[in-house]
Amino acid sequence: MPASTFACPKCKTEFRIEPGTNEIASPCPNCASYLEAFFFPPFFRAAPVGTASASLVDHTEASCFYHATKQAVGVCDGCGRLVCSLCSIEMGNDHLCPNCLSSGKKKGKLTTLENTRTRYDSIALSLAVFSGVLGFASCGILTAIMAPASIYIAIRHWNSPGSLLGVSKTRFIISIIVSTITLVLGIIFVTFIFVYPRGLHHR
Repeated sequence: MPASTFACPKCKTEFRIEPGTNEIASPCPNCASYLEAFFFPPFFRAAPVGTASASLVDHTEASCFYHATKQAVGVCDGCGRLVCSLCSIEMGNDHLCPNCLSSGKKKGKLTTLENTRTRYDSIALSLAVFSGVLGFASCGILTAIMAPASIYIAIRHWNSPGSLLGVSKTRFIISIIVSTITLVLGIIFVTFIFVYPRGLHHR
């Protein structure tokens, strides 16, 4: 595995990082700025070299639909067009051309291509917060609706796929805690405002 280079963010000076180095924590040899960095194995791997599509040798060969001077190497499973190696995009068990990939993405037909997710943790947290903020203003009516809904969503979607940037249960946990506290306070509030005075009045 070859050595790689790392550039100082401040002075852009590059210096060698030998394979097997997990981290550095030392001043930059040029500007003396303190550097702290962590390295993972892919950092030392060379980028794979792609292969260019072969050009047509004579007019008897099939050409790519998108590149008339390139040899066709396959057929798009979406539209049946001949495509070169550059235009043949592998999606699961299928090979698609750029146009089918683009249209499939817009129509949401490509189940293997995921670029959005429903953030159930954010929905649960929003309900929990609003149940506390608006609950007492509505005499507990909204709390009785939104807090249980927040807890239900947090439990129901606990194992659902989270953010594409990373999976965390923190918002679910906060939602359950806040909603539970809000419900308890709401019950106490309603008891002292409506139930307790009536008991005193009957005495």
